[in-house]
Amino acid sequence: MSGTAVAVLGRQFARPGEGAELLRLNVALGRALSVPGLLRYQVLVRPDDETELCVYWLWRDFADREAVWAAPPSALTAFWASAKPLWRRDPDVRRYRWEPAAERDLAPEHAVVLDAGDPAAGGHELIDIDGGATLRCRPAGPSPAPGQWTGVWRSPATEERRGV
Repeated sequence: MSGTAVAVLGRQFARPGEGAELLRLNVALGRALSVPGLLRYQVLVRPDDETELCVYWLWRDFADREAVWAAPPSALTAFWASAKPLWRRDPDVRRYRWEPAAERDLAPEHAVVLDAGDPAAGGHELIDIDGGATLRCRPAGPSPAPGQWTGVWRSPATEERRGV
């Protein structure tokens, strides 16, 4: 996969009553994190289930992600120590590629992400590199759809963080 931007989605499952705190920890991590190769970081929630959230990491290359996990910064290790007791089960982490290929936010303003979706509805697709389900990103409708994810916080794009 060298040289190809890879999206990593980490779905987290909070214990009952711990969803708000887990959300707060993920946003705090995004604000504190500055690591090589991380192009985007976004936190999304499901309006129909406060115990589930999703964190989107767009990496310049999957090797960048692996290097961070091999020598994690203190912000990441502190997050793990605080979040682990709040999880009712281990996070579900998957790697994706964009179709059409691009470096982009998962849910730009006024967009949603669906676990499944009608290709005729338009939008962009995330294809699971390891052979799982496709996700669709499209403009938000007038009311939330079951299983819909909406963005609640995102880090500035890499260029914005550097002041370019």
